[in-house]
Amino acid sequence: MKNHIIASCALATLLGGCASMTPTKETSVGYAIYDIKASGDVGNAKLAEAIRTALQRNTSRLQVSNGIPPSPLPEKAPRFQLVSPFKGSNLGALAAAQGQSLQVPTCEGATLTANARDSSMSNYGEATTFFACLMPYQGGYSLNIYTTFTKVSGSVSAATLGATLMRPFVGDSGQFIPRTIGQIVDGIQKTGVVVTLVEAYPS
Repeated sequence: MKNHIIASCALATLLGGCASMTPTKETSVGYAIYDIKASGDVGNAKLAEAIRTALQRNTSRLQVSNGIPPSPLPEKAPRFQLVSPFKGSNLGALAAAQGQSLQVPTCEGATLTANARDSSMSNYGEATTFFACLMPYQGGYSLNIYTTFTKVSGSVSAATLGATLMRPFVGDSGQFIPRTIGQIVDGIQKTGVVVTLVEAYPS
């Protein structure tokens, strides 16, 4: 194993430096918020089906919760919030001491909440999660999508080391997040509604 790492370090030096050998875990987050103007007989069921189908196509695990609309409906389009479920607890304090932020998205009044995970590249130290919620309001629906992408790099294992060396040339699986979001939006648009991007990060 030691000889393997030394040889890999020599290759890494040629490709960009031995700093890439340091075991590193990096998490990136993003979100996109869309406004949906429903028309005709297009309601929550068709929109939810479009979201569910796109996530099933692009992820390896999906959990969907269907809720009921709030009464009365809010006047303005709602937005997801990040909350710390362990704030004030020993677990939250331990995570903070280790430099970790335990925040999860939540959507009040959502008629659909979907949590999906793509672990197809887990052997190479990569994982992607999608959180999507559909919240009705008086003018239509607010679609909120929150994503996380985690990658492990360096000499954690032979697989992650190989992935680390190849990422400068082929990229990582995080590049497929926009494709999945695009398929969600395309599926919704095919129902006949107007979808408008309101806010996104990264823009």
